[in-house]
Amino acid sequence: MCFNEKKIRNFKLIFLRFAENSVNKVSEKNSTLHFKSAKEKMEFQLTSGLQPELLEDDQKQWLAYAICGAITSDGSVAPEELEYLERALAFLPSETEVNNMMRAVKDQKLPELDRFPGATREMEVKIFIDLTSVISVDNVLGANEIDYLLHIGRKLGFGREFVRVVIRWASEGIVWRRKMQHLIDAGSSLEAEYSD
Repeated sequence: MCFNEKKIRNFKLIFLRFAENSVNKVSEKNSTLHFKSAKEKMEFQLTSGLQPELLEDDQKQWLAYAICGAITSDGSVAPEELEYLERALAFLPSETEVNNMMRAVKDQKLPELDRFPGATREMEVKIFIDLTSVISVDNVLGANEIDYLLHIGRKLGFGREFVRVVIRWASEGIVWRRKMQHLIDAGSSLEAEYSD
């Protein structure tokens, strides 16, 4: 059995046990993970355009822990967040680190992060935007998630005002996505009126 297959099997077992106690129950069907091939991983970009494969190992590890912190900041793991969790696990170089991360997510006891290692300012901005996108992917931005963003924003060197601007941006995105769903629902119920 290859490393990725073991990682998937172990993750499913731990995550399914974690999800049972989670506020947002996740069915086994929704928690199926599909690890991407090496070619697909190379093409992976986060929302901001950041390409994780270009990061150093210590930067990938920091980002993986930050993503897992973002995902668990509201006390549960929503089905929409599973893809980000899968990606975060893929950043880690060893099965031991993957197992440690899964245990930390399950127990919701992630290690405290220091400053992002070896960062440029642009990289810090992109990471903060990506973490905000992870938090808002389930179309909810709760008080604990805002607290997490304020905390991680300080780790990335941002003051409260910039963090508030990014939170406002995420909130506008949530409203936009909710309205989009209403438009889809409304448009789907209309009779077609084709013109020649």
